[in-house]
Amino acid sequence: MLGPSCKRKLTLEAFKVTHDRPVAFIASQWQYDKSTANIKYCIYRVSTCILFFVAWIFTYLKEPAAGKPRWPIYLTNWGFTLCMLQSFLNSIMIVVTLIAERSAGKSQWKEKILKLYPTYWVINVMATPVAFTISIIYWTLIFGAEGASFTPMNFIVHGLNSIIMLLDVCIVSYPVKVFHFIYPLFLAFYYTIFTVSFYYAGGTTKTGSRYIYPILKWDQPGQTMGVCAGVMVLMIILHIVTFLVYKLRIKIHNRFFLPKIDPPLPEKDQNAGQHAYANKAMANEYV
Repeated sequence: MLGPSCKRKLTLEAFKVTHDRPVAFIASQWQYDKSTANIKYCIYRVSTCILFFVAWIFTYLKEPAAGKPRWPIYLTNWGFTLCMLQSFLNSIMIVVTLIAERSAGKSQWKEKILKLYPTYWVINVMATPVAFTISIIYWTLIFGAEGASFTPMNFIVHGLNSIIMLLDVCIVSYPVKVFHFIYPLFLAFYYTIFTVSFYYAGGTTKTGSRYIYPILKWDQPGQTMGVCAGVMVLMIILHIVTFLVYKLRIKIHNRFFLPKIDPPLPEKDQNAGQHAYANKAMANEYV
């Protein structure tokens, strides 16, 4: 049975990608003024965007000519594409906001670019647990089975992606919602359908195998369906772990970066103090 608290949260709103402060998506949890873009945070976001984009291009270019048409069949490439897209969207949002805030007559740019936040949020909430899942499954089940070698590119697409996404969870200022697990779960379900269709359509990998991955053998449907179900459960668990990291981020921020007691302000300074109170409120997000 669901408790009263869970029932209150289990509404349609819990699954939506809406936020009452879109500016939270271009700010860091650790900057003082969360109502505006920060140049240091912008440098970080643009740097990770460039890293993702360059690595994404190389994942395709490094494939031999015969393997390039099969590049889209691998979940690793799906996941890395999501990481690249969410990083690109967020970088664009922050850069345009910085320009708008520092240029006369361009204030409407900020309002318009922040309308991208729902799209960015959906892609980000899919990319994060998918990156973690890919890293865990690859290094525990696939790396040895395929006899792959440890290379810089192999580490970037199966390891560094998860490190950056985890770092993002620790740095950003917007919340992680528990019930957003439906978005990565939808992606996992869609990829499962794709692998079934690929197998029964007679598709082959770049090595000529009928199996995209050694653990996805659709001529053994019972076992493979169990694997897919297990991966989906793992993805939900990893999303919950992401939520717990977010809650820890808020706890640390409130414990060490917010004053325990706000001193009373003289009446003439109350308007000036409203800005600080707004930033404090932004630190206390909910599920």
